[in-house]
Amino acid sequence: MKDLDFQVIKDENKFLENYDLSDRAAAIGDALLRKNGLEPIPFGEDRRHERVWEAGEDKPDRKIMKDGREIALLDWKGKSKDYWMVNERAYNGYLEWSNTLKLPVYVAIWSFQTETGKFIKLPAGKISKRTEWDRNAVVIFDLKEMRPWSDLPAVLQAL
Repeated sequence: MKDLDFQVIKDENKFLENYDLSDRAAAIGDALLRKNGLEPIPFGEDRRHERVWEAGEDKPDRKIMKDGREIALLDWKGKSKDYWMVNERAYNGYLEWSNTLKLPVYVAIWSFQTETGKFIKLPAGKISKRTEWDRNAVVIFDLKEMRPWSDLPAVLQAL
């Protein structure tokens, strides 16, 4: 990157480490949904190994199926600590997909620090925004609006 005069903010290892956390969260979450009669279907594209990655429209990780019909969109997030936030670009992309497909969209975040998860339906009622160390703008969810991860199957089953 020095040859191109780019300043590296997040190196490949950090980038892939974040994907690994979300992969682990998705495995936990997918198992929970399947155990409760729901079918998570991959929806968003995995672009982690593209040599040149450019920001674009973010898709939620999954379409959720119940009795053969699409009922919701869902994105799994894995975090090393209790960070109840998502990239602002992703937040806005998820809302666009929700509007396009006429499906509700949820974000479920698993914290590996406390081994707990929370989820929220978008658009969230109360959010705050800030810029993180890697210069990404993020949307921070109000904990009072988030629900325990274990409630997610019942919420989706009710759709």
